[in-house]
Amino acid sequence: IVDGPGSMEVYFSCLAACQREVEARGGGTFVDAHDFLVFHLGSGPKFVRHAFESAVAAAHGEGSVGEEEVEAMFERLVAPSLRLASRIGPMHTAATYVNLASLLLHASPPVGSRIGVFSYGSGAASTMYALRVRGEARVDAAALVGMLDAREVLPPSDFVAVCDRFSATYGRFDWTPRVRGVSPARSYRIKAVGVLGRREYEYVPFDEVQLRAPDVAAAEAAESVVQAASASSSALLQLLASLAGGGTQGPATPAAPSVDVAAVVGSV
Repeated sequence: IVDGPGSMEVYFSCLAACQREVEARGGGTFVDAHDFLVFHLGSGPKFVRHAFESAVAAAHGEGSVGEEEVEAMFERLVAPSLRLASRIGPMHTAATYVNLASLLLHASPPVGSRIGVFSYGSGAASTMYALRVRGEARVDAAALVGMLDAREVLPPSDFVAVCDRFSATYGRFDWTPRVRGVSPARSYRIKAVGVLGRREYEYVPFDEVQLRAPDVAAAEAAESVVQAASASSSALLQLLASLAGGGTQGPATPAAPSVDVAAVVGSV
């Protein structure tokens, strides 16, 4: 069951509770005591905007701060942290830390800056803390932004097809999915769903290698070569035995079978 408005209310109540606790411990109000703010993303950047407005209302009272002032505060305190999120979308666990990277990348907080962070997780677990910039904050912009720029643009029809496949298997028990394409290295994919709905996943450590059907003709040719080599070796042993037997002294030994020397040498 997904309750969007209810989830937002839980998020806002956790935010307000953290604000009260931090203020009670002498940390000041969340929206006033920091130079920059980082929020858990929720559904998207617009959600963070609502969260910030809720934090301002909790700190100063509902309607006590004008819309223009709230807008200016948001652009100065929060907006730099949402640049990457506007290109990525919901990220769940990684959201707070990607937003922090976005802040460091787009605002370059000077030494001495205080960054207020609010982290939130499903189950109404939330944390509020402050970071102090004590040196140069660096982010590998080329690598981070480069990965976003390198993404493949797909038409809406491909996305609809993925959603249709998901809908066709959602809540389905006792089935094994078919793998389409090649899974990326170091990733997990679903392997099977049991009769009780228990899902089993498998880890893909490296890029998969497409296996080919065995080449029967090549295998038969290789077997023929092995058999020919074995026959030649046997004939060579017979030749050596016959030569050695001709020059030995002592009790009589059975005569070695005749061997075509030219044939043996030619085969070897």
